[in-house]
Amino acid sequence: MKKFEFTMHKVLDLKNTVLDEEKNRLSQLQAAVRQLEGQIARLTEAMQAITGEMQERQADGITVAELLGYNARKSNIHLQIKELKERLAEAQKKADAQMQAVIEASREVSKLEKVEERQYESYREMVKKAETAFMEELVATNVSYRRVNAAVS
Repeated sequence: MKKFEFTMHKVLDLKNTVLDEEKNRLSQLQAAVRQLEGQIARLTEAMQAITGEMQERQADGITVAELLGYNARKSNIHLQIKELKERLAEAQKKADAQMQAVIEASREVSKLEKVEERQYESYREMVKKAETAFMEELVATNVSYRRVNAAVS
């Protein structure tokens, strides 16, 4: 009996390739999200450091020009954080959409794998029936051979 061959093997391979590509895109988008989160965290830390430094300087006495300089730096960082948060929201939206694409591609692969399993089970049943028929024929032939030999003897 011939070896099992899944009739939709090429389609399954293609769907697996698509799934791998979608997963790669997702990991790239997730890396971009993490990078933006890291930048926001660093700027937030810088903002806290500037605020702490400004408070220390105020306790020691600070000029208006220095105070304006600190406030300008804080304002600049605040604007950078705001821009990064907007970019982060957009990147997260893209990553979420890509996650849905990965889920859909996974479903497609899963459907084809289930079809393959059903085809393989049908193949196994067919092989089992063929083997059973062969064994029955072998037994019938053996019984006939014994009868012929017994009649001759």
